[in-house]
Amino acid sequence: MKTAAAVLLVAAAVLVQAAVLNRLPLPWGLVPDLVLLVVVGVALWSPPTAAAATGFAAGLAADILPPADHEIGRQALLLCLAAFLVASIRDTGVRAGAGPYIAAALAALGVSLGYALLGLVLGDPRVGWATGAAAVLGGTAATVLVSPLVLVPLGAAMRRLTGEGHSDLPAPWETARGLGR
Repeated sequence: MKTAAAVLLVAAAVLVQAAVLNRLPLPWGLVPDLVLLVVVGVALWSPPTAAAATGFAAGLAADILPPADHEIGRQALLLCLAAFLVASIRDTGVRAGAGPYIAAALAALGVSLGYALLGLVLGDPRVGWATGAAAVLGGTAATVLVSPLVLVPLGAAMRRLTGEGHSDLPAPWETARGLGR
């Protein structure tokens, strides 16, 4: 059941990213990476090999779905590595407290930086040092900004699917509930 939910979540994230988010007229073209956040959220609840496969599939779908304008495989490689690394550290308590947000921030920074560096190495004319730095920092900030909107409900869904009843992510309503006691 968890695998089917992960497939549906990744497919929905890829479609929303390509059809909605990438087309929004946001300042400087900085769009949050919804696919990365879903991959990180799934990786927090998966073994490393399954997380890597999820990241690769999500990246490959993002690579081939229009309006893809880069080499096929760049996003797949980066999301595969990010998901593997996040899943490799998931047993260290990263699912508790601010851990998921830190993992998402580091993954967003790593994927953005890797994407820019691969663009420089492969001779992508749209990537320069100044534009690459701005895209890395701005894209990471946009992704981190929306991470609670993705990681909180995804974590709750994964807890239900895995049978863990307690909440690992601090949410505003849980904090308020704890203060009232």
